[in-house]
Amino acid sequence: MGMPEVHTGPAAQAGSRSRLSTGSELAFVGQSIVAGGVFLATSGMRDDHGLGTDPGVFAAIPVMFLVVLLAGYLHRVLFTLPVMALTRALGSPWWAPLWAAAVATAYTGWAASAWDLPYGWTALWIAGPGALPVVAASYAHHRSLGWSGMAARVGAATGIALLVCAFGAFLQERTGLGAYEPPRLSREQYAGDWIGGGGAYHLRLGENGEAVAGNMPLVAPKELWDTCSGTGTWKFEPEHESGGLFHRGPRDRVTLSIEGCGPMRDWEVAGTAERPELFSVLSDTQDLHPRHAVTVHRV
Repeated sequence: MGMPEVHTGPAAQAGSRSRLSTGSELAFVGQSIVAGGVFLATSGMRDDHGLGTDPGVFAAIPVMFLVVLLAGYLHRVLFTLPVMALTRALGSPWWAPLWAAAVATAYTGWAASAWDLPYGWTALWIAGPGALPVVAASYAHHRSLGWSGMAARVGAATGIALLVCAFGAFLQERTGLGAYEPPRLSREQYAGDWIGGGGAYHLRLGENGEAVAGNMPLVAPKELWDTCSGTGTWKFEPEHESGGLFHRGPRDRVTLSIEGCGPMRDWEVAGTAERPELFSVLSDTQDLHPRHAVTVHRV
């Protein structure tokens, strides 16, 4: 009596398809964690507008981890499994990049048409995060590695990458190398129109020191989002550079004196020399709203 065929049933076929993508969700989660580590490690290279790192980012890490984990499994089903199945059915393993590009192109076309997104950036966002999980799944499939084996490898690579991020953040903090530096503008470069908040804030600085304010925030507002409009004067207050190797010192300021508005907030320079900004950090005295920066940019 012959032995029954045990490898052709639906369950076995489903298990075979599942093994095709082993480790892809782990690679997706790992690269997402490393991307978050890089973002935090390079925070000193971006302008925080005087706010620093929001503590809420760390409080939200458990929730973000669950979201990334679910996204990893979704990515496995929608991206990696089709790529690996096409590779096995239609060609050698060397064709995997071609099938990955084909699947990414299909999803890009669908997303770009459905939500009117720019095709180029959409393709990068889909293909970029999708490349490493496909590579991990291909590696696991050809090395006959199970979930635990890939977990060990992805975990080790992720841990090493996070240590590198932590070391880089420490060096950046201690040396200031590559740290963001606000632009140093002359007084004449501040003259002109500045807008922000989608047009909610408007400020005109004249070359002779005259100022016109539209809905600009106050130092001590009576109500949340209390603002004031009027005419007055402005003064440029440059700060001395520190003379250090990496740090150039505090930001330059613009001080407003608007008639009938009372004390106005000082505005510090931000942005870049090509696209300068002025900002002021606001906080509700009754703790009804967290600290946030209001910015205006030159038109």
